[in-house]
Amino acid sequence: MSILAYWFLLPSKWRPPFLLAISLLFIALFNVQYIPYFLIHIGLVYIAGLYIEKGGRKKPLLILILIWLIGNLCFFKYGELLFRAIVEFGSPFFPTPKGKLPTLLLPLGISYIIFRCIHYIVEVYRKKAPRGSFIHFALYVLFFPTFLAGPVERFQRFHTQTLGIKGPDLSNVNQGLFRILLGVAKKFVLADHLARWIIPALQSPESYPRLIVLLFIYGTAIQVYLDFSGYTDMALGVARLFGYQIMENFNRPFFQRNIGLFWRNWHISVYSWIRDYFFFPFFGYRASTLKIYLGIFLTMVVFMLWHKGSLNFLILGIYNGLGLVLWQFFQEIKRRFPAVRRWASKPFFNPVSIFLTFNFVSFGFLVFFFDLSHVYKIFIQLF
Repeated sequence: MSILAYWFLLPSKWRPPFLLAISLLFIALFNVQYIPYFLIHIGLVYIAGLYIEKGGRKKPLLILILIWLIGNLCFFKYGELLFRAIVEFGSPFFPTPKGKLPTLLLPLGISYIIFRCIHYIVEVYRKKAPRGSFIHFALYVLFFPTFLAGPVERFQRFHTQTLGIKGPDLSNVNQGLFRILLGVAKKFVLADHLARWIIPALQSPESYPRLIVLLFIYGTAIQVYLDFSGYTDMALGVARLFGYQIMENFNRPFFQRNIGLFWRNWHISVYSWIRDYFFFPFFGYRASTLKIYLGIFLTMVVFMLWHKGSLNFLILGIYNGLGLVLWQFFQEIKRRFPAVRRWASKPFFNPVSIFLTFNFVSFGFLVFFFDLSHVYKIFIQLF
C-alpha cells in the first residue's frame, strides 16, 4: 500500500517526507526510544553543516561533531566490553559490582547512522556535499531499506536521486522484485539451511574425515556470504521499488585473485568508507612504506571491530590485516624483480591465486561462529 501511495497519490515534493515518515515508523517497530536519539544526532550534524557552509570556525566545529559521533558509537559498541574488562582485571585492587553486570541497549543501526553522519559532515567541510533540506538529509540517514544492514550510500548520490525521482518505472519494479526474491532465496533458503547443517557438524569435527571438515569450513564462508548478501539484495530491491538505486555491497568476492581485491569487493560500502575516512587521511597521502603497511593493518582491524567489539573480531582483523600486509609486500617484490612479475602474470597463476585467497578467508570466517579454543580444535582435526 505504501508503494502505491508513494507513486500514485503523492506529488513528487511530498515523497521524501512520506519516505521519512515510513522510516521513522520502521524504527519505532523496534524501539520508539531510538527516534529522538537519532533525530538529535541528525539535527546536530545538519546544523553544524549549515554553520560550516557559512564559513564559521569550521575545523573546531568539525572536530567537535566527529568526537560526539565517534564517542557515541564507541560508547554503545565497546563501552560494555571495556567496563567488563575493568571489572575483571580491577577486582583484585578495588571494590567491583557484584552479581550480573548491566547490559547496554545498542540502538539498532547505529553503526550505519553514525557513518552516514560522519560522511556528510566531512564532505560539507570539504565543500563536496550538495546542499539539501533537513528532510532530505534525515531521509538519507534513516532510509528504512538500508537502516539495519546498509549499504552505506554516499549523500551526493542519494540526494541526486531524491531530487530526480519523477514517476514509477516498470524496470525498477521488475529489478526490485527480482532482488528481493534473490535475497529471500539466499538468506532464508540457502544460508539458514547451511547454518543448521554445517555449524552443528563443526561442533564435533572429530566425528568427520579431514576432507569433510575442510568442506564444512568452506561452507561457513559461503554461508556468511549468502546470509549477508541476501540481506543486501532485499534492501536494494526494496529501495528500487521506491526509485532508488543504492550502491552494491558485494561483487563476486570469492572469485577475486588476492586478499586485497577480496576485501574491496566484500561489504564494499563500509570498506570503502573506512578507506576514504580512515586510511587515506591518516596513512595514505605521501606516506612511507612502513606507514602504509601500518595503515593497511589498522584499517582492517578497524573494519572488523566496527562489526563487533569482541576478541574474535579483533583476531579476525589482525589475521586479515597481516594477510593484506603480506600481499602488499608481494606487490613490492613484483615491482623490484621482473622475473617474479613475469611468473605472477602467467595464466595458471590466476586460478591458483583465487583458490588460495578463498582458503585464506574461509579459515578466517570460522571465528564468526566459534570461540578461539574451538577453532583450534577444528584445526587439530584438519591438520
